[in-house]
Amino acid sequence: MPPDVLDEDARIIAAAYEERVKDLFKVFAEGVATGEPDREGIIRFKRNLLAARRVRDLALAVVAEEDEQNA
Repeated sequence: MPPDVLDEDARIIAAAYEERVKDLFKVFAEGVATGEPDREGIIRFKRNLLAARRVRDLALAVVAEEDEQNA
């Protein structure tokens, strides 16, 4: 795959991760604003943030692997 396609894939993954983190933060902030116990909100936010990071890292690894195979 041409490098520009791989760069574009990585850019799209990074943008999707950014949107996911924004969504997670909005849910966390809404929970705090509506009186959800901080501890529960923090636990959910952390769990989902870690999952989003894991998925981002896995996706970027696939893109890097694709780049290495085409080198």
